[in-house]
Amino acid sequence: MRQGSGTLGVLLALLMAGRAVSQEARPHVRIGWTDTPPIIDGRMDEAVWHEGGRIDQLTQVLPDTGQVPSQRTEIRILTDGETLFVGFRCFDTDPERIVANRMLRDGFPFFDDRVGIVLDTFNDRRNGYFFETNPRGMRHDALLEGESFEISWDAIWFAEASIDEAGWTAEIAIPFSSLSFDPTSDTWGFNVARGIRRNDEEDRWADPAPQRFLTNLGNAGVLEGMLGANQGLGLRIAPAGIVRRVDDHVLGADDTDFEPTLDAFYRVLPSVTAALTANTDFGEIEVDERQVNLSRFALFFPERRDFFLEDGLIFSFGDIRRNGRPFFSRRIGLSADGEPVPIVVGGKLTGRRGPVKFGFHDTYVDAHDGSGKQNLLVARSAMNVLKESTVGAIVTSGNPQGGGKSTTVGADFLYRNSNWRDTGQSVGASFWFAKSMNQGVNGNDHGFGAKFEYPNDRINWLLGGEELQADYDPAIGFVNRSDIRHYFGNFRYRTRPSSGPWRTIDQRVFGQIFTDTDNELESSNFVFWPLVLATPVGDTIEFTYQSRFESVEEAFAVLDVPPGRYRFDEGGVRVYTSRNRSLQASALVGYGTFFDGRRTRAQVGLEWRPSYHWFFELDYEFNGIRFPRGEAPTHLARLRVNLQFTPNISWVTFVQYDNLSDGVGLNSRFRWIVQDGREFFVVVNHGVSLSDGLEPTHTEAVLKAVWTFTF
Repeated sequence: MRQGSGTLGVLLALLMAGRAVSQEARPHVRIGWTDTPPIIDGRMDEAVWHEGGRIDQLTQVLPDTGQVPSQRTEIRILTDGETLFVGFRCFDTDPERIVANRMLRDGFPFFDDRVGIVLDTFNDRRNGYFFETNPRGMRHDALLEGESFEISWDAIWFAEASIDEAGWTAEIAIPFSSLSFDPTSDTWGFNVARGIRRNDEEDRWADPAPQRFLTNLGNAGVLEGMLGANQGLGLRIAPAGIVRRVDDHVLGADDTDFEPTLDAFYRVLPSVTAALTANTDFGEIEVDERQVNLSRFALFFPERRDFFLEDGLIFSFGDIRRNGRPFFSRRIGLSADGEPVPIVVGGKLTGRRGPVKFGFHDTYVDAHDGSGKQNLLVARSAMNVLKESTVGAIVTSGNPQGGGKSTTVGADFLYRNSNWRDTGQSVGASFWFAKSMNQGVNGNDHGFGAKFEYPNDRINWLLGGEELQADYDPAIGFVNRSDIRHYFGNFRYRTRPSSGPWRTIDQRVFGQIFTDTDNELESSNFVFWPLVLATPVGDTIEFTYQSRFESVEEAFAVLDVPPGRYRFDEGGVRVYTSRNRSLQASALVGYGTFFDGRRTRAQVGLEWRPSYHWFFELDYEFNGIRFPRGEAPTHLARLRVNLQFTPNISWVTFVQYDNLSDGVGLNSRFRWIVQDGREFFVVVNHGVSLSDGLEPTHTEAVLKAVWTFTF
C-alpha cells in the first residue's frame, strides 16, 4: 500500500467529481419564548406549552417507510432564554402494550418505547448532541461528531415522564449552560423521533430515511428563533471528596485516606470551554468488562472517565476505530495494565469558532512504575469544508511510560455526503496520515490509511486500507500491531419483505488481510453470513462461516502455539430473542479447526427483567480448545444485577470470573443522583483468588460525593 505523491489528490478528485448536491427542503419549526417556564413533572398540562413551537407531522422510517405513523405524536418546543424545553405527547390507542422496562441513567432505551432529539447547535450538519428518554423518565445522552458518538458522556439535563389512559407524556429540560453554541445564530439543526417498540416502529420529523439514524445531522430540520439563548456566566465548578479504604490481603497491608478533587468548566465564549481537573480520582467508574484474549495483540478498552469524555470527540482522528490512533485518552492516568496513575492537574480548551473546531489537552501525571512525572499534551483542530466534511490536524507530545521524548503529528480529511447526487443515499470517505517522532528512532515511523463507505439500508459496503510502519509508535496513542499493511472490506445486502414473519433478510461478508510492509502475508480473516433473519420485534437467527490464516513467527505463549503457518475454519449459528420480553436469551455455537487443533466455542446470555426496578444479566463464554499437545479450555462468566429504585437512585453489582486469572472480581456501586451533577457514590471492589481455595486478594471501598455549582 505505497502512497505515491499524487494518490491522495486523485482520490479527492474522484470524490469531488459528482455535481453539487441540492438538498431537499429541510422542515422548519420556530421555538416559543415564555417568561413562565413549565414545571418538569412528566405531565405537560400547563397552558404555557401551547406557546411552544409545534410539530405534529412525523413520518414512518420503519417498518413502512414514508407512511403515516401508527400512533399520533405532538411535540412542543419552548424556552425561557436559559433552558430548552421539549414536550412529547405520545398518544397510544393501546397503552397497555407500551414497553417501558428501563430506568437506569445511561441505559439503552432502544428496546423500550422512547422519544429522542438531536441538536446541531452550530447548524453545521456535523456535530451535535443527542438526548433520549422513555415512559419511565430514564435519561440517555451522547455527543455527536460526524459518524461517531460518545455514549459515556453525561450532560446536566432533566426528564420526567408518565403513562396514562391516552398514552404517555415526556418533558425534557436542557439548560443552555450544558451546551456549546453560536450565540449569533438564530437557527440550530434539530430533529425529533419517536420509537414504538412493540412493532419496532420509528417515526421521525426530518429525514425519514432507514439508511440513516436520527443522530445523522446532514439532513436534520431547522429550529428557528434561538437568538437570545443565554448560558449565564458559563461557569461550572464540581468539587468532590473521596474517602477510600484499601485492604491488600496478600501483603497484609491496609490504608485509609481522604482526597479532595476538583473539576471546573468555564465557557470562555458560548462556543469555547476551558476545563480544569486537579488531584483527579475516578474511583466511581464501573470496572472494565473482562475479555479472554486469544490473539497475539493487546485488547482495546473504551474510555469511561468524565473529564476525558467532555468534548472528547473533538480529538477523534481519521475515523480510526482502534489500531493506529495517534491519540487514545486511556494512555493518560492509567498504567499499561489499567491501574490508576495519579493525575496531578489537567487542563483542556475545546470549542468552535466559525468553521474551525479545536482542542488543547494538557495533563501532568505523577511518577509511576519507574517513570518520572510526565507532561502530556494533545492539540487537535479541524475545519469544516464542503457541506458535511472536515479537514484537520493533530499533534501530541509526551510519553506516559517515560523512556524518552515522543511527538506525533498527523493530518486527516473526512468526507461525508448524506444525499449523494440527489439520490438520498449516503457516502463517506476518510484519509489520514501520521508520523511518530520518538527519541532514538529514525525512519519507518509513518502511518496512513484510506476508507470508502456506502452505508445505506439495502446495500451497505466499506473498503479501506492502511499501513503502519515498524517504528510507528505514538506514545499517547493506541497501536497493538505495527509493521503491517491492512486491507479490509465489508458488504451487506438487505431485503425487507412486504409480508411474512421476517422484517429483514441479510447476506453479509467481511474480510481483512494483514501483510508486513514487504507484502509478506501475516494473517487473514474472512467471515460470511449466508443468512441473517430478523423478525419485526428483533428475534434473530444468523449463520456464519469463518476462514482464517495466521503466520506465527514466534511461539504464541498464551495458547502455546509453535511457530508455523496455519489455516483454519469454523462454522457457527447464533440465535437471540427480542428484548421486548421480560426474559431475553441468546446463544452462539461454533465448531472448527483452530491453529493446529480444534475449537468448540459457546456463548450463552440471559437477561431477565421481572419489573422495571430489577434487571439480571448472565453471560458465559466457553472455548474448548484441543491441541495435539493438550487441551486449553477458557471460561469467562459475568453476572450483573441492577436494582433501580428511581431514575436517579440505583445499585449496580457486577461480578466477573475467568479461569486464566482464576479469580473473581466484584464491583458494586450505589449511585444517588440528587440532580444531574450532584451525586453520591458508594463503591466496593473485591477480588478473590480461586487458585488455592477462596482467598481474598484485595478489598477497596470508596465513598465519593460530587456537588456541582453552575453560574
